[in-house]
Order: sequence, then C-alpha cells, then structure tokens
Amino acid sequence: MRSSSPENSETERRSATVCLLCRQRKTKCDRVLPRCGFCVKAKAECQYATRPKKRGLRAGYVSELETRIESLEKQLASIKQQEQQQQQQRPPSLEFAAAAMPASTPTLTPTSIQVSLATPTPDLTHMTPTSAGATAAPQPPFASPAVSIPSSVRHQLYKHSDSDAAVADLSTFPHEYMHTLVDLWFKESQPWVPILSRNYIQAALEDLPHPLTYIPDVVLKAVIALQVNYSSQAICLGYHGRYRLSQHLRSEVINEAFSKPSLTSLQALLIIAILDYGSDNIPSTFSLLSVCRRMCENIGLFRKLLNQMALQAPAQIGPPAVGSNTGDELAIPLTWATVAMDSVATLGVSWRDVSAALVDHLASVASVSTPDLRDSFKTHTHLCAIGLQPLHAFIHEHEKGMYDGRMADAYATCDEFYNNLMSYVRSQNSTHYTLLADGLIDFDPNLVLTVILAHSSVVLAYSRLVEFPVQGQPVSDGAGVPLQRCLQACEDIVVALRSISDADAEFSSPLLVSVLFCAVRFKLIAYRAMGESREPMFDGLMHSINMCGRRWAVARRHDIVLRAAIVELDWAVGLANIGAKGMPAQVPASFWDVRKTHSDISEELKEWVDGYKPALHVGALNGPYEWVSSSSLTTSIGR
Repeated sequence: MRSSSPENSETERRSATVCLLCRQRKTKCDRVLPRCGFCVKAKAECQYATRPKKRGLRAGYVSELETRIESLEKQLASIKQQEQQQQQQRPPSLEFAAAAMPASTPTLTPTSIQVSLATPTPDLTHMTPTSAGATAAPQPPFASPAVSIPSSVRHQLYKHSDSDAAVADLSTFPHEYMHTLVDLWFKESQPWVPILSRNYIQAALEDLPHPLTYIPDVVLKAVIALQVNYSSQAICLGYHGRYRLSQHLRSEVINEAFSKPSLTSLQALLIIAILDYGSDNIPSTFSLLSVCRRMCENIGLFRKLLNQMALQAPAQIGPPAVGSNTGDELAIPLTWATVAMDSVATLGVSWRDVSAALVDHLASVASVSTPDLRDSFKTHTHLCAIGLQPLHAFIHEHEKGMYDGRMADAYATCDEFYNNLMSYVRSQNSTHYTLLADGLIDFDPNLVLTVILAHSSVVLAYSRLVEFPVQGQPVSDGAGVPLQRCLQACEDIVVALRSISDADAEFSSPLLVSVLFCAVRFKLIAYRAMGESREPMFDGLMHSINMCGRRWAVARRHDIVLRAAIVELDWAVGLANIGAKGMPAQVPASFWDVRKTHSDISEELKEWVDGYKPALHVGALNGPYEWVSSSSLTTSIGR
C-alpha cells in the first residue's frame, strides 16, 4: 500500500520536467502540477514536456553478455598459450648465442638480428649442389634467428610490426598535411583521371579522427596511399616508411572494397590500380581491373550503360560529362572510366575478359561514333573505350591465326583502324597549353595523351605486318606501307612530346609509359633490322621515358631495358667493325621480336631486370646510354 505522507503527496504533485515557458525564458520552474507558480502569476498556459520512457534490457540480454564474456576469456587464454609456445620456439638469447660461438666468429648485434629477420631466408631445397671437387662452405655452429623462427610465425611478425609502424607513421601526420596530399592529387592526377569530387573528399577530410590513427573513408584512403608512395611531400618518412604506409593503406582499401561493392569501392580500386601499375606490379593491376569490371557487372553498371546506349543513335554513343561526381550522376562516367582504363592497361594482350555484350557493342560503333571534341577528357575516354576496341579484336584474332594466309584482309583491317585513329589526332588542338584569365598557363594532359596513344596504337597494329627490307630482295606490293606508317607514327610522337615540359611528363599517367615503350622498342628493332644509326629524335623518346621514371617505377624498368638494348646494339656494331667477339649481358631475345607486343614480354623483361639490377650501372646521371665506363668498353673491345 502506498504511503500518504505529506512528502509523497508533495512529490506526486510535481512534474519530472520543467514547463516549456520556463525553459524558453530560462527561469527556475517549481514544476508544480497542473500549473507551475510562474505560469499562475503570468496567467499563461502551462505545458510540460513529456519525457520519453527508456526501454529496458531485452529478455536474455544479460545471459547473452555473460556467454560472450566467457567466449572472449577462452579466446584470450588460447592466444596467451600460443604466445607462450612461440616464445619457446624463438632462438636463444643474444648472450647465450655469443657465448656459444667460437672466438673467430664475429659477435652478433641486435642490428644484425633485425636485418636477418627482415631478409628472406633462401630455400635450401632449391640451391644448386656443389661440384664433385668443390668444398662445401662451412656452416655456422648454430642456427640463425631467421632459420629458427617458423616461416608462418615470422610472416605474421613482419606483417604485425609493419602494420604497427605504419599506424605510428600515420599518427605523426597533422591534418594539414593530409589536405596537402589531397591537393596534390587534384593538381597532378585528377586532370587525367577526373573520377573524384573535391567536395566529397573535403567532407572525408573533415571526418578524420584526432589523433590520426586511421582513415575512415575508403576513397580518401586510396588517394593517400597513392600520394604517400609517390609524392615528395612524404619523404619525411623515408623511402621505406613511405612504402610501408602506402602498402598498409593499400591492403586496407582492397579488403574494404572487396567486402562491399559500391561506387566508392570502385573509385578506390581504380586509384589502387593506378598505384600498382606505376609500381610495376602489372599482374596485380590486371587483377584489380578485372575485379572492377566484375563489380560494374554485379552492381548493374554495365547493364545500365547498355540500356542507355540502346536509346542513342550510334553517332551519339560516348562518355558523358563527369558532372558533380556524386550519387547516381557518377555511375555512368565512372563506368566509362573503368572501361577506358582497362582498355589501355591491357593494350597488346591477346586475351579479353570484359563483358562480351558491352565490348561487342562498343566495337561495332567504333567507326561511326563521334567523339565530343569540345571536351578533351571525353575525347580521350572515347578513344580508349571505343576507338581501341577494333585493335583489341585484331590482336586477339591475329594471335589465334585467323589472318594466316589473309594478308590482304589484315592490311584492310589495319588501314580502316588507322583512318579512324587519325581522326582523333586531327581533331586535337595544336597546343596543349591554355592561357587562363589570371595569366597562368594551364596544361591539358588529355590532349597529348590522345595523340600519343593514337600513334602508339598505329605502331602496335602495323608491327604485326611489318616486313623489314632485306638487301638484294625486292619488297612485295603493299609490304612497305606498315613500316612507313610505324616510322611516321614514332616521329609524330616525338613532335607531341616536344610540346610538353619535363614536369608535365613526370606527372602524367603511368599508362603513358607503356605506349611510349612500344614506339622506342620499335625504333630499336628497326635500327637493328635495317642497320641504321640512331637519329636525334630517338633521344627525345628516351628522355620522355626518363622523365616519367622520376615518379613511376614501371618507367624506370623500361628505361633500364631500353638502355641495355641500346648498349647491346652499339656493341654489336662496334665489335663487327673490328672483327672482335664478346657481348655484354643481352636482353631477352623476345625483345627483338617485332611480332610480340610489350604486354607479351612485360614479365619476362621484369625478371631479366631483377636479375641484372646488381650489375647494371645505368641512369641519366651516368651519361645517355652507358652500361660500363668508356675505358672498360675500350678494354673489352681490344681483347
């Protein structure tokens, strides 16, 4: 039974909340029911705000928490047990190891142990056995730390330590520095791949936590991963720290984007694909672009694009304006950007893994679709996504032998493709720079990318049909046209490169490097086949690849291969003139096969460069094309 004391009676006549008028006037309310004292004096209507009732715990919630706590305690005990087992498997302490070593063996230091842990352990089962008369090298009296720790445990230790170090590096960045890296993206990369919105990235920057231990937005995370790896602004971390943080963010982007297909995930994966291609990880780029294509199919972007093209006339089919890059307005432009990047990255491969219906439709309208010449990016995307589709089909069919014995049909196909490509070139402005109203000069990278890509595609198409003239043998009718057009395309590329500065070449797309490599490689093959000397224009091609190498690792690898091929060519000429024998380390024979594309021999050349890196002495600071010093060259030839 409830008590009827005066205290309880007084309490029951009071409201739990203040009235609305007292709250508005910010005066003390006595909360008397039904009207407070202030409202009675003011003769005003008194209304009390209702307080929502709080929900209690649902049935069984406490039992569920107890079960989860018990499960977590078991997992914690298991982790502690595993750590104890790993502790027992670790090598003996430094003092014990030093005492067990003979006096002639140098004492290990903590630094040496750290280096041994960071160095991959050679696979002893694949080592070359010694000859019968050779004496095996003496083995150390105890196992090294790198061998003692199991490989799986060591990999987890590396991954965990690198991840912790990357988070520590990220936490040292002030928020202003993140804004700087984003501004560099919009200045250096956004002009040739405008797939982001500054408003969206700005909102993601404002949501960064304090302190900066992680980046919530997946697109911003991908941008920072790219900029940290290549921007000179991040050199404060050192080369290793910059690479470590970039790879840490890259792995987080891939895990997050793979788990949730969306437009933002597609944006982030395209940026990571640029990062991998520039890092000379081309197989990973192919895999990421394949995932991007599958993502476009799964979220219905390809179907949406096909439905849109079905309502358009063939001449109207092409990429739309990028728009605001947000929401549904981003879907179609981002789909075009995905198809365009995939088309250029896989240029020269004989396999195709794109949606068949979409590619077939784009290839069917390649000769009738009209690019929007008022927008340089739309024109470049039109060339990549639509104009190059017949070249992909021709390479695929030629590789399958469908043109064997049909050289006339092959010539006709390439001629039609050539005329279509030249329409893109003729439509471009003669200059790639624009004088703005404030007096600044603006560079449009898409103009020069369109011209260089079109001419390189000519080389890629006709190189399969080229017949180099042989002394004393007549050239068949029409056989000289492919060679002439390839050589003219190389000269036109040089003319286009002369119109841009070194800085603009450095910050251009990494995909530009491979198409430039096609032209330079063809010139070297032509010099070798026709016995001609290099022209001054050839140095212009090499200089452009060298400038791209300031930023992109894939350009540095191409530069090494080309310089080695130049030295090999020069040695062959020099040794032939004096009748001497002996050659430097030769590039793979596939490099000189004009029928093979740059994509066919990419991984083979990469393995060759990795094998010769310790012996190579190349670079712009060592002269134009030096492998060894001039004195060594003279000595070798004299021998």
